[in-house]
Amino acid sequence: MSSAPVLKPQNLVVSGYDPRPIARRRESEDGGGSADLPVEQRSLVMRLSEEVTALRRALDASQHRIAALEVEAAEEPISGLFNRRAFIREIERAIAFQTRYPMTCGIALIDVDGMDAIRDAQGQSGLNRALRLIGETLRAGIRSCDVTARTGNEQFAVVLWNSTTADCGHRVLGLQRAIAGLEDVLEAGASLATRAAVVMIEPGATADQVIATADRLLLEGMACGQAMISGKS
Repeated sequence: MSSAPVLKPQNLVVSGYDPRPIARRRESEDGGGSADLPVEQRSLVMRLSEEVTALRRALDASQHRIAALEVEAAEEPISGLFNRRAFIREIERAIAFQTRYPMTCGIALIDVDGMDAIRDAQGQSGLNRALRLIGETLRAGIRSCDVTARTGNEQFAVVLWNSTTADCGHRVLGLQRAIAGLEDVLEAGASLATRAAVVMIEPGATADQVIATADRLLLEGMACGQAMISGKS
């Protein structure tokens, strides 16, 4: 009993099938067809290809520059922290996020006393060094999800994501202690004291309202000499 022959794919021939148009199309897509063009047209195609490549490189460079400018626009240069504008944007982002998900967020304003004395004793360079150290201390003391900013000459701020009132108070107290500990690394005579106000973001609030509440609590805390906390847990 003879077995039927096994036909390999390359041995199959389909009647009426002509592979040449597909081959020509592939050559055209790969640029191989340019070899059939006149010299002038080939030269034009090459120049256009070089110009497209140059434009792509310029576009990539522009996008990198835009990204760098966005970072610069959001950063306070001396402390290396976010500036007030970026801080407000982060509050707005937290408000929008909180309207969609069951979570609580808070902000903290931290006033640092003693900066004027550092500038008087050590000059602007000494003040800038102190601000950089405070910035580094705040960045090291927050979680990766939190954001910290310099919002005034002697004022710093933090957005505390997914935190209760108790969490916010505990974290901010730790930041205050860390800033006070900088006296050991600053030049002799430097003395830093802090006041802080913590405000929980309420549903329907605006960034301006949240900041205004924190500012008011700071003034009240200045009057009674203690940190203030407002908001639900």
